[in-house]
Amino acid sequence: MRRNVLIALAALALVAAACGGTDNETTTTAATADGVTTTQAPITQATSSTTQTTSTTAPTVPEVRLFTSADGVEVEVVDTSRIVTLTGDLTEIVFELGLGSQIVAVDVTTTFPEEAADIPVIGFAQQLAAEPVLAFTPTLVIGDMTIAPPEAIQQIRDAGIAVMLFENPTTLDGISAKITQVAEVLDVADAGAVLAASVQADIDAALTLAAAAERNPTIAYIYVRGPQTILLFGQGMPTQAMIEGANGVDAGVAAEVFGAVPLTPEALVATAPDVIVVPEAGLAALGGLEALAAIPGIAETPAGQAGAFLSYDEAYFFNFGPRVGQALAEFVTDVHPELAGG
Repeated sequence: MRRNVLIALAALALVAAACGGTDNETTTTAATADGVTTTQAPITQATSSTTQTTSTTAPTVPEVRLFTSADGVEVEVVDTSRIVTLTGDLTEIVFELGLGSQIVAVDVTTTFPEEAADIPVIGFAQQLAAEPVLAFTPTLVIGDMTIAPPEAIQQIRDAGIAVMLFENPTTLDGISAKITQVAEVLDVADAGAVLAASVQADIDAALTLAAAAERNPTIAYIYVRGPQTILLFGQGMPTQAMIEGANGVDAGVAAEVFGAVPLTPEALVATAPDVIVVPEAGLAALGGLEALAAIPGIAETPAGQAGAFLSYDEAYFFNFGPRVGQALAEFVTDVHPELAGG
């Protein structure tokens, strides 16, 4: 009898709950073993008309920056994350601007900094082929007006790649401007201003040191690439700026050489250089200082008789990159040893 009463009470409680509850709440009652009914807290249920809010964010549109390349082409620069540099000085500038990790390929003239040694090489950019460049899927290719042929440059542009060319300065006062322009294209103008000012300070210090020299030696820059390639550099070459910056007289310019011409014994003897400068790699390819001294005409010059030969890495001496001021200072003290302590 007692069991039947409990069951009845429980049933009545459930009916009451079903009739009196709201659509969103359920009240649960239960009978205990001694006949006392307990009520649990209401449980709120979600309604079928729940409203959902969806946030829509507009996609980011890449910034397009417009520049005029040195060859007169308008270039749209959108992405600088994958850069190919076509000259060693530009590689050095990009590294100095803190963006070296974005370089995916370089040309063979890149020899500095050491971190660049592991970057793939696309060949010699003055004999440019488009296919090796495109193989690295660059977003930006940078070079200067020495890059050739123009057909290869156009082929890269036709593939949708931004190609920005810069003027190739042959005077010391054009280097800071080049650094500034590269930095603007890479969207790091502030870093470019700092680097340009630092490089210019190095150049000015070297020029001030050279101005204290009491003599003006005649200096010849002879470009050697082995026995078959021996050239005398003259007017319009970056070596002219270095020689004159060191308070010297450029032998090639004095001989009215424009650009580079094959060296002849007669021309060399006529210029009578007091100092002969050669590239390190070329000197090694030639066979060393003895092989250099054996070139016809060398022994008849004041430099040959005194053994006044200097050699430097090409990229260091005349690529006109961030180290040019340091290179000039070293050159000045090599040509004017009396200034070494100044």
